[in-house]
Amino acid sequence: MRGFRDRDFIESREGLLFAVIGNIHPVDKIIAYLKYIPGYQSTIRVKWSRNGVQFGRILPYYSAMGVAQTMDFLRKNYPHYITFDRYRSVELIEVPIGYIKRHYKPEERLKEIVDESRDPLEEQVLELVTRISEESDVPLDSFGVTGSILLKIHNLVYSDIDLIVYGVENSYRVREAVKKLLDTPNSGFYRPTDKILDEWASDIIRIHPLSFEEAKLLYGKYKWNRVLYGGRQFSIHPVKTENEVNERWEDKIVKPLGLVKIRAKVVDSSNSIFMPAIYCVENVKIIDGKTPSKPIRYVVSYEGLYIDLAREGEEIVAYGKLEAVEDIRRSEEYLQVVIGSFEARGKDYIKPLAWLSSLP
Repeated sequence: MRGFRDRDFIESREGLLFAVIGNIHPVDKIIAYLKYIPGYQSTIRVKWSRNGVQFGRILPYYSAMGVAQTMDFLRKNYPHYITFDRYRSVELIEVPIGYIKRHYKPEERLKEIVDESRDPLEEQVLELVTRISEESDVPLDSFGVTGSILLKIHNLVYSDIDLIVYGVENSYRVREAVKKLLDTPNSGFYRPTDKILDEWASDIIRIHPLSFEEAKLLYGKYKWNRVLYGGRQFSIHPVKTENEVNERWEDKIVKPLGLVKIRAKVVDSSNSIFMPAIYCVENVKIIDGKTPSKPIRYVVSYEGLYIDLAREGEEIVAYGKLEAVEDIRRSEEYLQVVIGSFEARGKDYIKPLAWLSSLP
């Protein structure tokens, strides 16, 4: 049965548009963040509209601190969407199933575009996803389109293309295909360079604790899933299907243990391309913070910026919230470092150790 997947959208009774986070949700609620509000006067100049209704984007930027600002709005105006989650020991946006008026599914929207493209941006979506499908040998029905195009509020000039690929094996195929296209001259696929690269780097260092050179390295070399096609920015996000997720929200009880900075060796990065990005680590050394009584097993990022940054055998430096996890289903306990927490206030990160030695 098709559930609520990462980067789906849901519309509330009040017309609020939320983006779904991850595939694992509490019973009768959906973890999400608020992104668009009908009639909202946004400070962002881009205009989104559908059938004559203007939508304002309340999310100022993609980060935990950006989401925290939307929570302040909800707490004041729609407090029933704010919950202190006893399983995660933190306040979260959780949309009750009974308050959902519509569930927007990226694969259904893409099928509409495949059947009939209605404007130049939708035509570019079809062209782009067809190229990736052919290069990766992943069928079109394993893709979707999210963001403003999913909601049919897109702006023909300014909107990006945000694609989804469903399934673990499909995601790996698409990753390799996009990398190949990026390395192929005149393919139409390219990473940002020169002025565009500088602009992207400047934007990201305003909200994330990276240096300008680190941000340029990230987008100029590491990021395969946020690049350009035919002059337009696009992203592609791997998402698991229901038969690939065997965990329930209530299986784990998480307790915060403060902030910590570590150096660690990645021993499994197979889940680092999904949301959340999970790095299994060993040989953990505490750089700053209290030395924990148990080994740290994972580094987990809810910041999309830090997906797929390191492979097996590579070392990383990470700063984030240390958590104790009790896995009830498996009868085990372990520690993890989480990137993208409200407690870190936007100062958390993952950096490959190679960055620190290769930068001038």
